[in-house]
Amino acid sequence: MAAPMTLSVGDVQISRIEELYGPTFPIDTLLPSFDAGGVEHLPVAKREQFVQQSDQFAKMSIHAWMIRTPSGKVILVDTCNGNHKKRAMEGFGDLDLPWLDTLAAAGVTPDQVTDVVCTHLHLDHVGWNTMLVDGEWVPTFPNATVHMNQVEFDFWNPANVPAGLEFNGGVFEDSVQPCFDRGQVNLWNGDGLDVDDTLHLQMATGHTPGQCIGVLESKGERAVFAGDTMHSPYQVYHPEWFCGFDLVPAEAEATRRKVLELCVEKNAILMPAHFSAPHAYRVSAEGNAFSVSNAL
Repeated sequence: MAAPMTLSVGDVQISRIEELYGPTFPIDTLLPSFDAGGVEHLPVAKREQFVQQSDQFAKMSIHAWMIRTPSGKVILVDTCNGNHKKRAMEGFGDLDLPWLDTLAAAGVTPDQVTDVVCTHLHLDHVGWNTMLVDGEWVPTFPNATVHMNQVEFDFWNPANVPAGLEFNGGVFEDSVQPCFDRGQVNLWNGDGLDVDDTLHLQMATGHTPGQCIGVLESKGERAVFAGDTMHSPYQVYHPEWFCGFDLVPAEAEATRRKVLELCVEKNAILMPAHFSAPHAYRVSAEGNAFSVSNAL
């Protein structure tokens, strides 16, 4: 198995640990306000990079970002779907994938992971928090602190979650609660959290009530782990195009614009959870919106 894609930001090494990649949703399902005329100015090759042109299915990745810092921390940002989990969304449950082998190819075993950052608690961001062992869900990363926002944790608690979000059913019980019960979960509130002296978490709401992003800085270089503040590079060109899974679309748009402005201001690499290859991008201001170019 080839080693996963790795890049450096200052003294920090970042590797992409892929679980799934390919055409996933029709672009107008993923982005209900999508307008084909809004991307006609882009070269065909770039449109093909983002969306499969034959059927207009968005090309999407489900991956974790693994961060190795000078302090010795090994941090996973989001943990994909996981294996053997019952899910309402077709294609996201009952998986049996070699994701841990991909992690090993990047040089890390589960016991070496020191921290897990859950940008939010959707099924495709927390699944590998646990694995099935002798019929029981147990933490995959036994030595890790799992960082979750308190608002997000409370929202998805089965005792509180509102109707209409059944697509995320079972996630709290099999991928969150087992870590909480074993004392691994660090619930944070307020303006943010320093996971390491290079990585700071800050709120980025709208997609979910307690979503966060991770802002990394080392030796004057920066990266932004953007979670689900955006799902397709088309949303960089059109931040007003909301995602069908955004709980509060107007708030999600405002957050998206702030993240993109941050990337421009700080010359930070944009590293979302689902962008198509090469998955890491540079952002430029373009009129009232933005554009992207490959970071690698």
